[in-house]
Amino acid sequence: MSGNGWVAQAPCAGDFRFTSEEAEAGAPTEPLVLALLAACHDCPFRAQCVDLVMPSASLFDGVCGGRLWRNGQVLATCEDARPAELRERRRHPITHGTEAGARAHNRRGERACSLCREAGRLAQQARRARKRDSDI
Repeated sequence: MSGNGWVAQAPCAGDFRFTSEEAEAGAPTEPLVLALLAACHDCPFRAQCVDLVMPSASLFDGVCGGRLWRNGQVLATCEDARPAELRERRRHPITHGTEAGARAHNRRGERACSLCREAGRLAQQARRARKRDSDI
């Protein structure tokens, strides 16, 4: 599935316990961790989850990709987690406020930020004006 459309189909969709205040404040309780990791057990999107969140690069605290993370380090893992799921693809940074930035957001499957949307709109407006002028 391209983009981030898979997020709504993930077993954890809408469950805010995966990055709860409890997980951020200190060590989450063992029953909570086991319940969250159980939700990840049959999830077909664990690798995409890690790729989206980039937990080691972002020093993530919470549950992502079938693992409990604290400061970007794995503390616990669900039973059938595979090491290949931990690969975080390097993403090129987005140059915000440019038409290229708007395209980069689109390639990632995310809604462009307001600066990139405006730059894309202005570039499209300029292209239309040039086309209109060349047709005259």
